[in-house]
Formats: sequence, structure tokens, C-alpha cells
Amino acid sequence: MKKLRAWMEKINIPAWLFMIFAVVFDELVLYFWTPLDVVFPQLITVLVCALFFGLAFALLTTIGRSGRFSRILAIVFSVIVAFFTLLEFFIQDSFKTFMTLSDIFGNAGDVAGGFGDTLVTLILHGFWRILVVLLPIILYAFLGHLGNWGKTGGWITRAVLGALLVVSFFAGMLFIRTVSPDTKKYDEQYTFDSAVRSFGLSEALTLDLIRGGNSGTDFVFSDEPVAPPVKPLPAKDPTTQPSEAQKDPTEDATEPTEPPVVYYPHEFDLDYAALAEEEGNYRIASAYSYVASQTPAMENEFTGMFEGKNLIIITAEAFTKEVIDPVRTPTLYRMAHEGIYFTDYYQPAWGGSTSTGEFSNLYGIVPTNGVASIKSMIYNNNALTIGNQLRNRGYFSVSYHNGEYTYYDRHLTHCMIGYDNFYAIGNGLEQGVSVIWPESDQEMIEYTVPQYIDHQPFSVYYMSISGHCTYSRANNAMSAKNYHVVENEPWSEPIKCYHAANIELENAMTSLLRMLEDAGIADDTVIVISPDHYPYGLSSSYAWSNGQSYLSELYGEPAGSGFVRDKTALIIWSGCLEDMDIQIDAPTFSLDILPTLSNLFGVEYDSRMFVGRDVFSEQEPLVLWNDYSWKTNYATYNGATGEFIPAEGYEWTEEDMAKYKEWVMADVRNKITFSDVVLDCDFYGAVLSHLPG
Repeated sequence: MKKLRAWMEKINIPAWLFMIFAVVFDELVLYFWTPLDVVFPQLITVLVCALFFGLAFALLTTIGRSGRFSRILAIVFSVIVAFFTLLEFFIQDSFKTFMTLSDIFGNAGDVAGGFGDTLVTLILHGFWRILVVLLPIILYAFLGHLGNWGKTGGWITRAVLGALLVVSFFAGMLFIRTVSPDTKKYDEQYTFDSAVRSFGLSEALTLDLIRGGNSGTDFVFSDEPVAPPVKPLPAKDPTTQPSEAQKDPTEDATEPTEPPVVYYPHEFDLDYAALAEEEGNYRIASAYSYVASQTPAMENEFTGMFEGKNLIIITAEAFTKEVIDPVRTPTLYRMAHEGIYFTDYYQPAWGGSTSTGEFSNLYGIVPTNGVASIKSMIYNNNALTIGNQLRNRGYFSVSYHNGEYTYYDRHLTHCMIGYDNFYAIGNGLEQGVSVIWPESDQEMIEYTVPQYIDHQPFSVYYMSISGHCTYSRANNAMSAKNYHVVENEPWSEPIKCYHAANIELENAMTSLLRMLEDAGIADDTVIVISPDHYPYGLSSSYAWSNGQSYLSELYGEPAGSGFVRDKTALIIWSGCLEDMDIQIDAPTFSLDILPTLSNLFGVEYDSRMFVGRDVFSEQEPLVLWNDYSWKTNYATYNGATGEFIPAEGYEWTEEDMAKYKEWVMADVRNKITFSDVVLDCDFYGAVLSHLPG
């Protein structure tokens, strides 16, 4: 023992050297613990960036005069780095995305503080990971205590570290700009999540600080729009008789013809180009120019179809198309198939959780500020939401959530969306909804509908909660309540419990339709249902007590990409639609909800002010993710891998593929940048200030 102690006392690891090791070690640990394919250039990028920050911290440890003080600084700095490494790992493990510190601690304090039981689970199941990250610090502190504290390092040490710091910075920039496959993710395609995966946590945190939380990109303007350079699908059999819409009206001159319907563009009477010239704020001026460059959508045969009708919007917790079944969920099946039926609908994972899903459903723009997006709009002009549009027309308006009323600050945000009152658990809804976990959607519907059904026309918003994870009979009251419906299905236990939890939404919709039909207003009421996000509670996660991912079992195919993971269901139903057989096969996503409802309800809006489109318009479909993945009628592009996949039936030359990809990528970048300006600069307020009234 004395020999071991004597050997340890001889050990003298300089504080600056340990600091370099600690930063590089933590970055590599996070990189290899994050589920992704290890890419050699990407790994080198992370190493080079980690070395730079390790050298920066190392230089800071030499500011003191004593070796003891230097070691104390090194221990403090390394503990801070370890804390954020573990925090980001567990956030990613829970929500499958890295979050900015402002999202975790400031704008979404509920993520950090509202999951108390979940955090305990994470610590218990992930204790070995905590130990791995902290072990070098513990050993260093222990060895430092026994051994010689050494010297702080002289001017030569500082000079060498400073020189290496400069060299590592330029080497990193050179590598990122020339060798890294993720060069564009550093600036024009930046997101915090992709930055962590491509450059490491330290670099991502620095970029987020420099950018102030926004995308930091400019609009890309093209002199001429680029048409999709594709070969069309094979023509139909020429012997097939044309439909009524395809017939030449001159073929039968004896039939009387009605005068053609005149459709007008969905636009405000504003000269955006002139506004851009007059505007002093550069970002707002750029957004004016962007809007001026866009072609507005035209009115169509569906414009105003729902004018004057009641509206109920439901953001359904972790809902997916796999829940819809003619036997287990006949009401949801009826609503999905006998309303407006969407065959290719997506709710992208926006880098947050429920909050970003709600935002995308309600605002028609990308939630570029993560979970803070909906909070950002508290201080902005929200007149273009469908809730505000209908409230301004005299609709009775109210919003409900069967969860805590202060969660995500909904008591502040939901009245701004366009609802005069908001009720949840803690400010009134607990009087009619049992306070269990998770609460019942059916109880919420049956308690609240009588509060507004006689106040027509009404505009109502619900945020459901029954489908929330975790999915087990022990930890989910809805899974336990409805388990008998699925107990004989050939599924794993988590999948059974997921379906059982969502049976409560089925029960809620059965009650809702019954009450509407009993009141004789089913034909005069429109119900819209979209999920907030995919069921991440089925993914492999310490937080949700899953040792493996069950998503592929749920979907029936590998769920590795957003094109599978985020493909889900949108329901737009009204009793008046049930005999109309309306089907939308084009790619559609949550940002299309607001412009589509605006058109259907006949409200005044400018179609160029939304990222999404009215699905009945002539505008080209575009589904986008904030990692710059996208899907159109012609192709799919994976922003994470760079893979371009032509749609079935289309052939591409390399030149055409490159042109089309560049054209769509510019469009995606513009739409994300536009969303950023709306959020950060209250662009809607700037535009609406120029309208009369």
C-alpha cells in the first residue's frame, strides 16, 4: 500500500493537459452514445472542434499562480462540461433530439423540471453512463490530492497553448469548409441538433450563442423559377374515356354552358416590393422582398365551403395513423375515411416535443425557435391564426387541455392563439376530469362540450393527453383502462399499451360525434385532428423504460427516417363531407392545416404569408423538415444523409437532379428563414399594420 501511495504521489498531470483530455473525452463519449452511423470525416470534425475547446479551457486553467488553483479550475471546468454532456445525452435519449440550453432551462423549463419521475428513471437506468463521464474527474481529483499539485505553467506553456489554439481554430474551419460532408449545416442549413451531431456539443453551443437562437440565414432569390426537370409518368391508355373535367367543351355545342367561375388570388392589397424599399429593418425588408417574389394561391371550388360552420381543432397527443382501425376505432376510421382523406400526411419532429407540434398545427410556419416558438408569439401579432380569424367574426371561442394549465405556459399562449378562455387542470377543468396520469380525453370532451354547444358558431381548441407515454399498465391509467380492447392482439406489451391509451381518443370522438348529432349540428361542425409528434415514447430510451425501439413494430417497417417515423394521419371531418369522397394524395404536412382551413372557411388571408399551402390550391406540394429534409411529388431528399430518391415513375439525369435539388433546397431555406423572421421580428405585425382597419 505504501508503494502504491508513493507511486501515486509522483504522478503530476498538469491541469491544462487534463482539461484537454476531459473535453475531448466527453465529446467522443456523446458522439458514440448518440445513435447514428459513424462517419469518418464527421468524427474527425468533432475531434478537431473538441481539441479547440479543450485548448481554450486549458489556457484558462493557467491564469492562476499556483498549481492548486489551476487544478481546482480544471476540476470545476470539467464538471461543467460533464454536466452539459450528460444533460444533452439524456435529453436526446428522451426526445430524440438535442435541445439548446434556452429551450431546456428557459423557454421549456417543463422539459427540465416537469419530468421529475422521468429524471429519476434516467439517473437510475443511466447511472453507469454518469459514472463513465465523471470517473476521469474523480480520479484526477483523487490523484491530485495525493500527488504533487505542481506548477500552474509558465509563459512558455501559455504561449504554446495559445499558438495551438489558433492553429486548431483555423484547422477546424478548414476541415469544416473543405472536407466535412456537413459543411452547409454550419451556416445555411444550421440547426442545433444537426450541429451537435456534426461538429460536437461545444461547437453547437457556441454557434447557438453567436446566432442568438435563430437560423441566421438570408433569403435566396432566383431571377427565374425552376420547373421540376422531370419526365412525366406514362400517359393513360388513349382508349380511356375522358372524365367530365377533361372533355373539350366544344365537343357538345348543344349543351348550355354556365359562365366560368372567376377565382381571385389569396393576397393582401399591398405592394411588398415598395414596403421592402421603405423598411429600415434589414430582416423585415428581406421578408417583404421574399413575399413579393412568391406567387399567391388562387381561390378554388372549395373556397368558403365551411363558411359560418363551427370548428373544433384537436392536437392529439402522440397520435398516429396506425391507431385508426375499422374494428378497434370505428369512429376515428369513419372520420378519417369519410371526411377529407389524406394518404400522405406528415407531422415532422421539429426538434422539440408537444409544444412544437401544437405550433406547427396552429401557425402554418416552421417552429424555428424550438419549444420557445409558441411563447415567442405571445408578443407578436397573431391575427392570422384561424382562432383569431373566427373570433373576429363573432365566434364563441374557448380552449381546453386535460393536463396542467401552466405547462409550457399554455395559460399565457392559448388565449393569444385566438381563444377567449383557456381551461385545464388547475384552473377549472379538474372539476369534471379525474386527476390521474394521463387524464381522460373522453372525460374532457363529455365535460366541456355542454359549455359551448349552444353558443354557435363556436371555435374550440383541444390539446389532448390520453395518448401520452409511458406505455404500460402500471404507469398509464388509459393503457390500464382500455387494455381489454387489445389484450388478444399479437403485439408486444408496449405496443398494446400504446394502442390502449389511444382508445381513449376513440372514446372521446365517439362521445363528441354523438353529442353533435343529438344536437343536430354534425353537418355544421368541422373537426380537425392532427398529432403533435410521433410516439417517441416507443423509441429506445432510458426515460421511457424501453430497452429497445418498438416504432418499427408499430409501423410495420423500419422507422429510421423521418419519412417513415413522421408519416401519420390528418383528419378533417364534417357530417356534410360524408358523401363527397374527397381524397388528397399529394404530400401534405402540418403547416398546410392553417392555409387549408383559411381557404375552406373563406377568411381573408395572404397565402404567401404561410410556409404551408392550401391543399386544394394549384401550388406545388412541399413537405419539409427543419434538418432540411424534404418531399415533393417528384422526389425525396434526406437532409441527414444527403440521399436523393426520385419518386416512382420518374427518371432523372444527373444534371436535372442537381438543378432540382438546388431549387428545392433554396425554397426550403427561404421558408425556414421566413419563419424565423416572423417569430423574431413580428413580421405579421409589420404587414398587418399597413392594412386598413
